Amino acid sequence: MSERITQRDIDMRVGNVNRRLAPTGLSVNAQGRNGYTGLDEYRDGHVQRTLTAGTKREVADFLHAMMVGMDMLTDYGRNA
Repeated sequence: MSERITQRDIDMRVGNVNRRLAPTGLSVNAQGRNGYTGLDEYRDGHVQRTLTAGTKREVADFLHAMMVGMDMLTDYGRNA
């Protein structure tokens, strides 16, 4: 059985993504909405759009994919 995803797990992943996004003026924020979790994109403190919504696990997986994508771009930039 897979591990349980908690709000603390989501918050840690949001913090990780936001540290990586800090130089761009972008950030993400996750919050509960009617029994599910929504993940929103912010630019300079203003909501731009909802990126995804679903269970905590689905949002955690989405955040993980964001981090992997950022790592891939960073690695590509170093090796280009």
